[in-house]
Amino acid sequence: MKKDVFIILSLLFILMVGCSPATLPDDTALPEPAMPEVVHDDTYSSSSSPEYTHYPASDEHSQDTARASWSVLYTDLTGCEQQEVQFTHSPLDVDAIIAVEPQGELTDRVAGHITPGDHVGFQYLPEEKYPVYAIGDAVLKRVERNRNYFDNKGKNIKNYHLYFEYSCTLFGSYVHVTGLAPELLAADETLRELDSQPEPEDANRNINVNIRVTAGQIIGYAEGYGLLGMLAVDTDVTLSGFMSLELYKSEPWKVHAIPVFNYFTEPLKSQLLLKNPRKTEPRGGKIDYDVDGRLAGNWFKQGTSYQGEVTRGYCGDYLCPYWETHLAFVYDFIDPSEVRVSLGYETGIETNGPFGLKGNQPDPKNIAVENGLVKLELVALDDIGTQFNYVTRGKALYTKSSDNVVGTMLVQMLDTRRIKVEVFPGKRSGEIAGFTEKARIYER
Repeated sequence: MKKDVFIILSLLFILMVGCSPATLPDDTALPEPAMPEVVHDDTYSSSSSPEYTHYPASDEHSQDTARASWSVLYTDLTGCEQQEVQFTHSPLDVDAIIAVEPQGELTDRVAGHITPGDHVGFQYLPEEKYPVYAIGDAVLKRVERNRNYFDNKGKNIKNYHLYFEYSCTLFGSYVHVTGLAPELLAADETLRELDSQPEPEDANRNINVNIRVTAGQIIGYAEGYGLLGMLAVDTDVTLSGFMSLELYKSEPWKVHAIPVFNYFTEPLKSQLLLKNPRKTEPRGGKIDYDVDGRLAGNWFKQGTSYQGEVTRGYCGDYLCPYWETHLAFVYDFIDPSEVRVSLGYETGIETNGPFGLKGNQPDPKNIAVENGLVKLELVALDDIGTQFNYVTRGKALYTKSSDNVVGTMLVQMLDTRRIKVEVFPGKRSGEIAGFTEKARIYER
C-alpha cells in the first residue's frame, strides 16, 4: 500500500491537505489530515496504482458533497470560503514577462505533453531571478518539491509546485517556483524542513500546509526554467470537449481546467493578453477537442486511461512516461488553423513530435468511420518565431507545418470510439499498402 501511495503522489501530485489556515507568521506545525478513500478501478487502467475518488460537477455527487470533502486537486475543503474571486496582481512583474502561453501546449514525447496541456505559462529570461506574486487572496494548501531536470539539473535552485485554494470551487497551482519567500517559510515548520533538505526522499516530497496569502504578496522566486506555469481549476465549469470524463480520473482537475485570464481584473487582463501570441478565440486556449464519431481529440491505448501503464513515479530525475499510451489529433495552441498530431510512444521517427500534416490536410474533425483507411503524411514543424520578433530560448512557440515528410500514419476509425493506428517512419503515403502486426488500437 505504501508503494502504491508513493506512486500516485509522485506521478499525479495528489497529496491531501487539512486544518484551518494559519496567519503569517506561525511556527506551529499542522497535524496531518486523514486520507480520503482510495478506490481501485481496473476498468480504465491497467496500472496497479490506486485511483482516488472523484466528484465531478456533473455527476450524482453534488457540489455541496464535494465541498464537504476534498477538492479535485485533493485539498481538504473543510472551512473553505465560497466567494466571488478576482485576481488583481500579475504572477510576475508584467515587464518581466516575455510571452504568455495559452492553454493547449504540446511538447515532444520526452517532456510529455502529448495531449494539450491544461496550464498557461509566463515566459521570462531564465538567467534572471524574479519575484513571484500571489495573484489573489488565497490559502496555500499543499507544497510539492520536485526534482530539477533537463537543463536545470545540478543548479542551485529548487523546483516547487504550489497549490492554492481561492474559494470552495476555484483552485490553482504555480509550477516551477524555484525558491520560497521568507514569509512562507516562517509560517510552517514542516515547510522549513522540506526547504532545508539538499534533496528529499521521493516519499517525502509533498507536505500539507495551510497558509493565508494576499494579492500582491511575494510568495517565492523564479529563475532557470524560463517558464512559470499556472493552472486554474473551476469546479463550477466542466469542459464539454472530453468524450469520457472517466478516462481522466487520475487527473480529475483536467476536465475543470480553465484559462486563468478569465479572472484577472482590468487593466491587468488586457496587459497580459497583449503578451499572448494567440489571437484566435478563445484567447486563453483550449484543451478539449474530442468530437464524437470523429478522429479529432485525445485517444488512449486500448485498456488504459490518462494514467497510462506506469507502475512508479520517477524514472531517473523525471516522471516515468505515463504518456506513452496517449495520442492526440488536435490543433496548434497559438495558431489553431494548424493541425497537430501528437504521439506518446517511440515511432522510429528521428524527431519526437508533435507533427503537422502535409498541406495541413485532412482535418481530423472530418475523418469518420465511413472514410475507412486514411493515410496521414506527418511533417516536421518549422520554428517561425523570427517572423514575430520572438527569440526562441527553448521549445518553439510559433510553429508552422513544413514540407518535410518524416513518416506516414495509417489510421482507421473502427467505430465511433475506437481507432487503429500505425506509423511508418521515413515513408510516403504511396509506399504504404496497409496495416501490419505493429498496428495499435486506441479508444476513448
